Amino acid sequence: MRKSIRVLINFINMRASLKSFDTITNEREFSSSALALFGYQFEHNKVYRSYCDLLNINPSDVQKISEIPFLPIQFFKSHIVISNNTSPKKYFESSGTTGQICSKHYLLDLSLYHKSFEKCFELFYGDIENYAIIALLPSYKKEHSSLVYMVNEWIKKTNHPL
Repeated sequence: MRKSIRVLINFINMRASLKSFDTITNEREFSSSALALFGYQFEHNKVYRSYCDLLNINPSDVQKISEIPFLPIQFFKSHIVISNNTSPKKYFESSGTTGQICSKHYLLDLSLYHKSFEKCFELFYGDIENYAIIALLPSYKKEHSSLVYMVNEWIKKTNHPL
């Protein structure tokens, strides 16, 4: 029972840390957050942990973000890559333009995805309510397209009559 409580507390702490990514102001804070996230993924993501184990990489040996191993895209095509045993709220698929199997990106918290693309827009362009977003995208029929989802959310946020 103690281990499950500790895992839950770690999960809550990491989720809180992830939700404050927009407060990072310098490279040192980014590096520290990235290393902490690597440790979290190593402990809670079975697919990523197995990959790191095969590479013989342990978080205690990783001192710089350049040492964090990237999970090859093929794993996102052949495995459900997700932390913890929580059911995903949504998933996005790659476009599949090469005619191959699409990779999938599973999300536990759609609000974190929203916060990410909203903050990014704001950082580069300012308040989205000052814009009219008009988009012509490759395929609106793809219900699992992150690009279509993101642009539709931007359009809703503008409240622009056009």
